[in-house]
Amino acid sequence: MKNQTLYISDLDGTLLNRNSTVSPHSIEKINRLLQKGMLFTIATARTPATVVPLLEQLQIDIPAVLMNGAVLYDIRRKLYIRTNGFTDNSALRYIDLLEKRGLIPFVYRIDNNKLKVFHKPLTNNMQREFKRQRENTPYKEFIPTIDYSVELLDNPPLFLMVIDRFDKLQIAAAEINRTGKCSLFCYRDVVDLEYGYLEIYPKGVSKAATAQQIIDKLTPWEVVAFGDNLNDMPLFKIADRRYAPENAVNEVKQQATAIIADNDHDGVALFLEKDFL
Repeated sequence: MKNQTLYISDLDGTLLNRNSTVSPHSIEKINRLLQKGMLFTIATARTPATVVPLLEQLQIDIPAVLMNGAVLYDIRRKLYIRTNGFTDNSALRYIDLLEKRGLIPFVYRIDNNKLKVFHKPLTNNMQREFKRQRENTPYKEFIPTIDYSVELLDNPPLFLMVIDRFDKLQIAAAEINRTGKCSLFCYRDVVDLEYGYLEIYPKGVSKAATAQQIIDKLTPWEVVAFGDNLNDMPLFKIADRRYAPENAVNEVKQQATAIIADNDHDGVALFLEKDFL
């Protein structure tokens, strides 16, 4: 029956250690389990630009849930399988609201199997460092713009993402959330708690909704989820069992079936080895 268990893991703070890598020990254990038939995939806020290099040594054949559910992606073939982006001009209204509050969004769109990220001049060091770490890859292109509407009017984006002071993001998130017409996640940076991230998606988009598409296709006997932060909570709700690493935020720990070893001590891999075998 263990071959009918689908394991779905978050990356940052869960499968990835504090250096934002999968340890050699975890790679060895997980690949050995995959060779034995374990069903395993990833659900993360990250894009292919970082996921592909991070997971290139893992033999994952099941599509991964990326960008908090905005896409379903084949890591081995480097191919977008399904996208769940905006289908109208509502994203432009959210951008206008953000800009009135002095917030600069990164606006994500897919063209010809490549992710393009539009942005106006960046205003803080966290934004600039975010861009620096992710540009110049074959999977993502950052494109400066002076007018978002020119880029998006006839081709709506996947989602919007803002990096700024957390208190400013909370105010904007509350205002946008009152429209009731989108899904959003607002959370603190794990290193600099004064800063955070606001991600805005079409209504109904989440890790859980896109993971459900995988579940519906595979029809596993049970679903086991791993996560450490608030954007993992929807995924927890559709899982039969839920596990949080010791480093997870308290709200996630409270919803977990059990707590496992932290992300610096191969918590997910050690659990998988014990549970699957």
